[in-house]
Amino acid sequence: MKKIIFLTLFIFLLAIQVFQVKADDILINSVNSIPKEASLGERVDVTINLENIGAKNIKNIAVKLDLSQAPFAPVDSSTEYIIQELDSDESTSVPFSLIVLPTATPGIYKIPIEVAYSNVTKKALISLTVQVKPQLFVELDKTDIIYAGTSGNVIIKFVNNGLADIKFLTVILDNSQSYDILSSKTVYIGNIDRDDTQTAEFKIFQKDRSSVLPLKIEYRDANNNLYRDNKLVSFNTYTKDQAEKLGLIKKSNFMNYIIFILIIIVLFLIFKFRRKRKNEW
Repeated sequence: MKKIIFLTLFIFLLAIQVFQVKADDILINSVNSIPKEASLGERVDVTINLENIGAKNIKNIAVKLDLSQAPFAPVDSSTEYIIQELDSDESTSVPFSLIVLPTATPGIYKIPIEVAYSNVTKKALISLTVQVKPQLFVELDKTDIIYAGTSGNVIIKFVNNGLADIKFLTVILDNSQSYDILSSKTVYIGNIDRDDTQTAEFKIFQKDRSSVLPLKIEYRDANNNLYRDNKLVSFNTYTKDQAEKLGLIKKSNFMNYIIFILIIIVLFLIFKFRRKRKNEW
C-alpha cells in the first residue's frame, strides 16, 4: 500500500513539473549570422529565433548578448533586446548588429546568450567566426651563386605582412632545366607570426644564366583553412668574364703566371745559347 501511495505521489509531482514547464517555457530554436565568417571591421547581423512552447503568453522577455570576452561591438543597436509579449506557440526573431573590432585575432568565438522572463533565466552559447586571409611576401634574401656553372646556396625570405598568423608553412622548390637541386627540395618552416619573417635555404648547381626559382607554397590560417600558392623568385647571374669585370670575383692570374714562366724559359734559353757561343769563341 505504501509503495502505491509513494508511486502516486511521485507521478503527481512529475506531472506538476511537466505542466509548469509546458505552461511557461521559451525555446531557442536557432541562431543565424550573416556573414558566416567576418573580417576585421566587417558588420555581422545575428538573428536569434525564439519560440514560446508553453501554454500561456509571456511578457517582458529580455534577450542579452555578453560581448565582454569577444572582439565584437554593437552597431545601431545595444546588446539587449526586449520582447513585449510572445503568445503561446508563437515564434519571433531577435536581431543584433555587431562589428568585428580591428584588434580581433582570427578564430572562433563563443558568445553567451541570456534569455530572461518570469523569474526564469536561460543561457546558451552562439559561435561567431573571425576570418582574416593571411598575406605572405616572398623574396630573395641572399645567394652565393654569382655566375653559371657553379653551385651554392640560395636563401629565400618569407614575410608575414598581414593581420593573421600563418601556420604549417611548407615550401617546395620545383625542378628546372636551369639548375640541379643538391639539397632537399622541400623545406618545412612551420609558423610565422604577424609582422615576422622566416627563411628557407636550398643548395643548387646553376647550369645557365636563367636564374628563376619556381616555388610551391602551402600553409594554413588560424582557422585551419588551407592555402596553396605559386611564387617565382629570381636573382642575377653572370658569365665568369662579366663577374670578373664587375669585381664580383677575383680575376684569375693563371694566364699571367703561364706567360711569366714562358718568358723566364725564353730568357734562360737565350742566356744559355749566348754563353755557349761565347765559349766557342
